[in-house]
Amino acid sequence: MTTAVQAYAPTAVSRASWFERATPGQALLIGAALFLLLAMLPTFLTMAIEVRTLNGINVWIKPAKFEFSVAVQFLTVAWFLQLLPPEQRASRLATGLCQTMAAVGILEIAYIALQASKGEASHFNSLTPLSLALYSLMGIGAITMLSISGWLGIMILRHGDSSKPFVSITGLSLIVGSLLGALTGIFMSMHHGHWVGGLHTDVGGLPTFGWSRSGGDLRVAHFFGMHIMQAVPIATWLTGFALPRSQLKAAGLMLLGAAILVAAGTFAQAVTGHPFIALG
Repeated sequence: MTTAVQAYAPTAVSRASWFERATPGQALLIGAALFLLLAMLPTFLTMAIEVRTLNGINVWIKPAKFEFSVAVQFLTVAWFLQLLPPEQRASRLATGLCQTMAAVGILEIAYIALQASKGEASHFNSLTPLSLALYSLMGIGAITMLSISGWLGIMILRHGDSSKPFVSITGLSLIVGSLLGALTGIFMSMHHGHWVGGLHTDVGGLPTFGWSRSGGDLRVAHFFGMHIMQAVPIATWLTGFALPRSQLKAAGLMLLGAAILVAAGTFAQAVTGHPFIALG
């Protein structure tokens, strides 16, 4: 075993051991994530027969994207809870945070699916007082999930073995990703949309993501900022196979700094009306 692998090995557990040591909170998030991933199947089937569009694309595309995104967030928190000592991981606080995240996430997906079934926008919808109230509640729910992820980062830094580079980098990544995700989300809400200039349509957007290719799109910075929570810890872990432990934390901090610069750069690009990738 190389020095780099040895540096990470103490934070890893076997698959069987992981499930044996999972707390009720972790099990709840894993179950909720699997439910959302399974829910993507009927969503895709409905998409295949649906003829209605919203912003130029199938009304069920957004529910499918959010089902996957929220499932990833659930799995992220369930995984990184493993970096806490057993007593903290199984504490009433940690369990309550998991229960809150699961409930809020499922309700958010239910709202987005409801709006899709009506052929109406879920985000930035202020056409009626009820639409505005539901959209506001969804926004509060999204901020709640990000806040829980950030609080987990704080718990990991306070109670986890921060002498291990992967642990400290993961804690920092959760905090930074939650902050950037929340700030860009709030900015989009205040902007009353994610487009800045260009054509206000998702038609012709970047494949898979749908980001505008004719003008600025704030969703790009929101994506890169929020997913620092997953990308930087995973990149740090992979880097651990090539670098010794003594260099891994510095490498992780460099990766985190680079990710922040990408999020900041794409935000500046969007607010000045420039697309992430322009039309060819």
